[in-house]
Amino acid sequence: MRINFPSFPHFRILRRGLPQGSLTTRMKIVGLIMMACFGHAVAQVAYYNFKQDPDVIEMANKRVEGTSVIEGTRGRILDRTGNGVLAVTVSKPSVAFYGAPYNADRAVIANSLASLLGLNADQVFARIANEEKFALIKRNISDEEQAALERLDLPGVKIIYEDARYYPLGDMGSAVIGSVLDTAGNRGIEAQYDEYLRPNTLRLDVLRDQKRRGVLKHTIKDLAVDGHDVVVAIDPQIQALLHAELDAKVQSEEAIGGMGVVLDAKTFEVLAMTSVPAMDANRGQQDCRQWEAEGALVDDGSNPCKNKVVSFVFEPGSVGKILALIAGLESGKITLDTMVDGHMGTCQIGKFRVTDVKKVGVVPVLEAIKYSSNCAMSEVGRILGPDIMFEMFTRLGIGRKTGIDLPFEASGAIKPPSRWGMIGAQAASYGYGYAVTQIQLARIFATVANNGKMLVPKVALEIRDSEGKTVWTNPVADEVQVFSEKTAQQVKRAMWAVVMEDGGTGAKARPDGYTAGGKTGTARLNTKVYKKSGGQAHILSFAGFAPFDDPRIVVVISIIDPKVHKYAGEVAAPVFKAVVEGALPILGVEKQREN
Repeated sequence: MRINFPSFPHFRILRRGLPQGSLTTRMKIVGLIMMACFGHAVAQVAYYNFKQDPDVIEMANKRVEGTSVIEGTRGRILDRTGNGVLAVTVSKPSVAFYGAPYNADRAVIANSLASLLGLNADQVFARIANEEKFALIKRNISDEEQAALERLDLPGVKIIYEDARYYPLGDMGSAVIGSVLDTAGNRGIEAQYDEYLRPNTLRLDVLRDQKRRGVLKHTIKDLAVDGHDVVVAIDPQIQALLHAELDAKVQSEEAIGGMGVVLDAKTFEVLAMTSVPAMDANRGQQDCRQWEAEGALVDDGSNPCKNKVVSFVFEPGSVGKILALIAGLESGKITLDTMVDGHMGTCQIGKFRVTDVKKVGVVPVLEAIKYSSNCAMSEVGRILGPDIMFEMFTRLGIGRKTGIDLPFEASGAIKPPSRWGMIGAQAASYGYGYAVTQIQLARIFATVANNGKMLVPKVALEIRDSEGKTVWTNPVADEVQVFSEKTAQQVKRAMWAVVMEDGGTGAKARPDGYTAGGKTGTARLNTKVYKKSGGQAHILSFAGFAPFDDPRIVVVISIIDPKVHKYAGEVAAPVFKAVVEGALPILGVEKQREN
């Protein structure tokens, strides 16, 4: 075989003086070597592509430069229309220190920041003393603070933007809407539905290409990382109305606190719910720090960080006479015309001397309710005895949570009938010897308005994904006929007398242009807190519904330890009146009568 070299000078030198056979052999050897090298390269490529060797994996991992974090946005909380926003995540300015030149006077910077932001100068200086250290100085600064900082242009101080929760209702809605701490809901709806509201956070490995550009290790399409929206039954107008009226009454009565709730009388949906005093969730946790630091385990009604409607436990007092009336009517042991002795306002129940504000003698049960006679109602307790009373009270839910979709609900308390005795039955007939929450009372009065049919109260209506599609609807619970419609009608008749007839203890609850039924209740507070102070504090309540013939709302108002007036008819009843007069027009209910 003849090999023709290209006519380059260096190849001519190689060819000169070589025998033909020797050249051929050498070229074959060179060819074999080249083929071997190529084969080795192919083998190495195959090896690194198909063999999961630990060294290979480690070498590949060294190319991972870090992670890319894709943060979703927390879902919104929307009002009952599905359009009004009650909680939303927005971008808010914060002040941060990123380090200053070595010759910058950090003491001057700290003093300037402290003065402008209302902070402690020593604490600010401690944060920025290290020139290399990043320090967050203050979150959620005001527009005025931001403008002033931008004018000062302090070395190393920057305005950054962070996601923060915004609540349009402020303190008016915080009891039911709740708040967020460190990206997780810790109160109210924010906590109850946190798993749906909370966004997904994706952490993805990032590689670098030859030009040091970030490249995701995986192909990501259609990432659904935003949290779901929760639609609640709250009507913002009724919520604002309830809070304003309750807050005004707490202040005018110099009370420790108060609570109120408005339920839809047919569905038991929560149209409004509030506690006073109340934290402003827009301030983060600032309103709650002192309570958490002091470990306020027992609430005397002044804790702004608790939803008292579901967590504050108390003896209902005369509001509880309605429960005894239900038990008596349903058992057939009494009627509204059964005569009971009010002992002219003074009677002895065991070791307790009981007195009435309105002194009555022998009267029908209807008037015992209308005038709220403890002595007369104790006769009902004596007629029924502990077993009948206990059976109906537990059927009404005393001692059990209502099941409302809010955290930290208390169960109330009730002793077994074996521990009541006849004296216990008599005391229970006018609201002592057992304890309730306000939401339990609201549910019972809603059951009366709903002709004896009981439902579970609820706040959330539905959940929507980030694209607006409904993914969950709060199911309508089965109605439970707790007592007969006949009993319900008789109880309503007695509640009419309390509000709509002259002389009733609830006359100041009578709404202009509407009819209503309800019951007053003034009770001693027997919590550990009040026992220490002599047990002189009281809780004044009014529970009722309106309009009378076709109830649309149930309203329960409680004022804790007022100092100006002593009775529920003077304190809680007028708040009921104001809320009914404001809420029914919002719901489209026309006035029924002249004032």
